[in-house]
Amino acid sequence: MISPLSFAAGAATWSLAEYSLHRFAGHAPRQRQSEEKARWFDGDFGSEHQAHHADTRYFTPTARKVKTAAVVLAAAGTLGSLAFGPRRALSFAAGFALTYATYEILHRRTHTHAPRGAYSRWARRNHLSHHFSNPSTNHGVTSPLWDHVFGTHVEHGRIRVPRRHAPPWLLDEQGRVKPEYGDDYELAGPAAVVAAQAA
Repeated sequence: MISPLSFAAGAATWSLAEYSLHRFAGHAPRQRQSEEKARWFDGDFGSEHQAHHADTRYFTPTARKVKTAAVVLAAAGTLGSLAFGPRRALSFAAGFALTYATYEILHRRTHTHAPRGAYSRWARRNHLSHHFSNPSTNHGVTSPLWDHVFGTHVEHGRIRVPRRHAPPWLLDEQGRVKPEYGDDYELAGPAAVVAAQAA
């Protein structure tokens, strides 16, 4: 039987893990680690995350994520067992896993699908400001909670999106920002200047 308290604790643990992985492994200074730690961070999450920043259409292959998730879930189950006992460990791991899976879906959709409601509009602004305004801010993709706790949340105003990184949902047929997103985003770079002069 599912324990709601253990499930909620697992979900909250993923939320903190999402923030921590993104901030400390995805954006850690490259000189900070020993050779062995560099292989762990830069060879796995760190290099994959940097590849995503270099090309926002790139996402770590699903098979690789599944392998990593299996190890992390085993650790979450062990942590849950220590914190709540073996009976509630499954609920803890389920809360952690479901929240992680939700994060993966929401993160991808942030880049690939137009917002549908206030939350998804916020999520896109928050995450795209991380990508294009300042990558040392707004590490929470699904929630701003830990950014507020650790002082890394910033409202960046209108976000300048490089033309080559513009999500498909942001642009109209002429390659300009759709009017409904004009208050939140503008295109940056030479192609954006040409498009603005043609308008």
